[in-house]
Amino acid sequence: MKSEFLPVHGLDGVYAAQFGKLSCVALRLLDGSLCLYSPVAGLEKTLKHQTSELGTVSALLAPNHYHNKGLAAHVATFPDAALYCSCAARPRLSKITGLKFDLLDRLKEALPDGQIFHEPHGLKTGEIWVQINSVSECALIVTDAYSSAIQPPGTFGGNVTMLGTFPRYGVKDARTYKSWVAELLSNAAPTMLIPCHGSPVRSPNLTDQLTSRLDEVL
Repeated sequence: MKSEFLPVHGLDGVYAAQFGKLSCVALRLLDGSLCLYSPVAGLEKTLKHQTSELGTVSALLAPNHYHNKGLAAHVATFPDAALYCSCAARPRLSKITGLKFDLLDRLKEALPDGQIFHEPHGLKTGEIWVQINSVSECALIVTDAYSSAIQPPGTFGGNVTMLGTFPRYGVKDARTYKSWVAELLSNAAPTMLIPCHGSPVRSPNLTDQLTSRLDEVL
């Protein structure tokens, strides 16, 4: 399955596209350009065709050190876009890709009100989450921490799943990570999850689902 970048209902300036089981999210920045969260190989051509509709791409965000296979093609397609990642992810990303990554703080300055970057404690992949607060929704964009089943483009699922590989390859300190997630969920009370592995999920009991999935594996 491959889709164009479609608006995520309930979130202004947020678009998502699918290619197979992977998703990429485009975020509208303060200057009107786009930041791609987890560029997926193959979707660069899709977005290039949508440039007149959605605008230019100024930032490419590698959200952890595993999600790097789409970076080269996106750099070639959007040569003026800056590359970003967390400090924790930079050593492995730089070694594997040979690309140079800018400081995440510079990208934070370009975020509109209501968008917040989080760097989860207790992980070993340098993963970055994005919290988006709108009038009616609070969404969390995550990379490998959670997943979901693929739905038709532009629609939502209702159930959160988890990659079987995440506890082993993603978690460094389970107690620290679970404590950090619990605090974030308590403060944010998210109603929507947008994972890189799967389709967006909307649920009134999303916090309970996210907590339960963690308790099941950690």
